Amino acid sequence: RQVLPSDVQVDTVYDRSVLVNATLKTVARSLLEGGLLVCLVLYLMLGSARAGLVVALTIPVAMLGATAAMTILGASGNLMSLGAIDFGLLVDGAVVLVEHVFHKARYRPLDPWADRVARACAAVARPSFFGVSVILLVYLPVLSLTGVDGKLFRPMAVTVVLALLFTLLFTLTFIPAAAAQFLKGSDIPDREPRLVRFIEYLHGAAIERTLRRPLAILVVSVLALILSGIAMTRLGAELAPTLDEGALVVQTTRSADIGLPGAIDQALRLERALRTDMPEIGDVISRTGSPAVATDVMGLEQADVFVQLTPRDQWRPGMTREKLMPLLVERITEATPHSEPAITQPIQMRFNELLGGAPYDVVVSILGQDLASIHRVSQQVLTAVTSIPGVVDPRILAADEVPLLEVRPQSLAAAQRGLSVGEVLDFTGAFRLGLPVGTTYDGPREVPVTLRLGAEPPLPGALAMALVPGPRGELVPLGDVATVTPSKAPAALYRWNGERRMLLGFNVRGRELGDVVQAARDLVTKDVKSESGTRVSWGGQFETLQAAQRRLGAVIPAVLVLIGLVLFTHFGKRGPVLWVLAHVPFAAVGGVFALFTRGMALSISAGIGFIALWGIAVMNGTVLVTEIEALEADGENGVDAVLKATRSRTRPVAMTALVAALGFLPMALAQGPGSEVQRPLATVVIGGLVTSTLLTLLVIPTLRIALAKRRNRTEKAS
Repeated sequence: RQVLPSDVQVDTVYDRSVLVNATLKTVARSLLEGGLLVCLVLYLMLGSARAGLVVALTIPVAMLGATAAMTILGASGNLMSLGAIDFGLLVDGAVVLVEHVFHKARYRPLDPWADRVARACAAVARPSFFGVSVILLVYLPVLSLTGVDGKLFRPMAVTVVLALLFTLLFTLTFIPAAAAQFLKGSDIPDREPRLVRFIEYLHGAAIERTLRRPLAILVVSVLALILSGIAMTRLGAELAPTLDEGALVVQTTRSADIGLPGAIDQALRLERALRTDMPEIGDVISRTGSPAVATDVMGLEQADVFVQLTPRDQWRPGMTREKLMPLLVERITEATPHSEPAITQPIQMRFNELLGGAPYDVVVSILGQDLASIHRVSQQVLTAVTSIPGVVDPRILAADEVPLLEVRPQSLAAAQRGLSVGEVLDFTGAFRLGLPVGTTYDGPREVPVTLRLGAEPPLPGALAMALVPGPRGELVPLGDVATVTPSKAPAALYRWNGERRMLLGFNVRGRELGDVVQAARDLVTKDVKSESGTRVSWGGQFETLQAAQRRLGAVIPAVLVLIGLVLFTHFGKRGPVLWVLAHVPFAAVGGVFALFTRGMALSISAGIGFIALWGIAVMNGTVLVTEIEALEADGENGVDAVLKATRSRTRPVAMTALVAALGFLPMALAQGPGSEVQRPLATVVIGGLVTSTLLTLLVIPTLRIALAKRRNRTEKAS
């Protein structure tokens, strides 16, 4: 049990068990509420509690099978792997099968019940198989992700695929047998349930109007596609929604030449300042320098302060995390001036370090060979990005220059006083490093003896006046035999692929990551004067987001072609395949508008929602077009075949859309820990199912009937 996959997490000093339990509790609550809504819809749409129970049995069997497979594969249950499972998605195939049993069993009441069930299941087993197969295929793009984004999202795709595989096996074996064994003709209600009659009434009234204006329906559909494209360009971009971890990390930087006592003193002052009169703050733990396991190599000048937040019901009225962070910065600045605090979250900090090598959302690398040129360009980039709205905590991630005392022996002056250059250097080193002068023993253990002159390094003037013992017993000032000059040098040098590297990092708040980075890149390109031999590289979450988008952009078209081939295998001709594939862009229309309405960014989480949505939409389209093709094969003309198929498939299409949408509804409305990752995915699926269902039940029948009538007129005229 984890928050994120184990390959992404790095241990920190604060306790994550509270966040793990709270996150999994949110996921479990969403799954339970979604499952109850699915069962309610099944009962209301089928009109039989026993039939609803048979279909609902798919849920525990699929989950148990997926859990067993995850255990064998060593996969963990976490926010990503469990957060995308929709019980409505799992029962879609069983819904189509049982609904068709209810639909067909009415017409031959004298035949044995088992024969009626067998005929009904055989009629829809093939489209159900291909529909679930298409849903499995649409998850291939997620499985193709690599790097950190792959480690984040592949476990989710693996879990869903495992659950769907068990669902498919269960649907094609147990459901027909259970329908024959446990359901009877008496389970079929004499009349359609009220909800079904209401949906069919609405559908009949709507399609009666759309059939009169097929051209207007076509224009509205094309206009919706265009508007959704425009809305998509207005959506922000981010790798994944920011998870509220219930804890903060304050990163501070001190003078590079600070000693351990000074670092401890500053850490204690900072902790006391954060604990005073702030009910939102629980435990405060400082970590100075590198940890015992060097997952994060830092010097004494760097410290991470882990701040555990109290439960929200203990916070002051009106206080939010966004309001709390500036207050923390103000307290820290008063207690420890010049500490340059930057605030993030523990897992988010480690996540950013894995992506960009620094604990910031965006990392800019200035590369080159000349350190002075790199530093000048870095200052220009810092000035440019600081002016962009949404950029917080911008800073150059380079250690301060360390003050040095450079001692250069004067060989001639030293020789005149009987001293060698080595003796002068040994005397100088004794002030800081110590001079080995002998060995003693503590029992069998050998103990070296070191001479150290003074507890602290002397000032430049005092060091020049230090007296060096000569060979004849006289004392010679060090300044007479050596030149002592103060200087400065970088505390650390960074390289990347053989080039000197200076890092600049900043976090993003109040705006979408993609918008801020794009604005920053444009401004840097415009205002920063590049010097010879230097170049600017952008990294962090934005770089990973772009890499994931490029991979998905290459894989998704290939998967759509593969889906087309699967559908062609099912239908055997091109026309029905194109009608079914038309569901893909129209499903995306509703998903884009749903994100735009709720003010959400286009993230990888939302992208996975589009992938799941396309699978459901293609399955519904397959059910409808298969029925149309079957009626036309039986001799019905095009107009009558479309009308009959649409009327007969209204309930299964509406039912699969409702159970999928309501299964995701608790995730879309969830507010607990971890819900930030679930909401975009669920929002896309719910919004997309609205437009996809309208396309299936209204737009496609209207356009196909209009084309059939036009074809009939052409044939009569010829």
